[in-house]
Amino acid sequence: MGYSRGIRVGNQIFVAGTTAIDANGKACAEDVGAQTDYVIRKIQATLRQLGGELHHVVSTVTHLTDLSYFDDYARMFQKYFGDITPVNTTVQAPLLRPDLLVEITATAVLVQSSDFTSSSTS
Repeated sequence: MGYSRGIRVGNQIFVAGTTAIDANGKACAEDVGAQTDYVIRKIQATLRQLGGELHHVVSTVTHLTDLSYFDDYARMFQKYFGDITPVNTTVQAPLLRPDLLVEITATAVLVQSSDFTSSSTS
């Protein structure tokens, strides 16, 4: 269909919904943890091409094919984002192919990390 993997507008970077499809069009793994790892590294590569880094991510939207995968997804997400804690919405939704378990969309703002403030109110 043709779309951009990521677009930079001023100091913002918008990364399209990203799945664990490799360059050959195959799913890179069969479990959600490994797919999440692949997806975040793919997002990181897009951010870097556009002048950003993972620590610039302020928002993510995650689609899981089954919410029972949430804990494995969350562990991998924490590995990469740690103290960054972007806002996140996670929903259960079918993806385009049955071998894909997770899709993540990210928005980044290119500012100094000292400019961020966050609220952890539940």
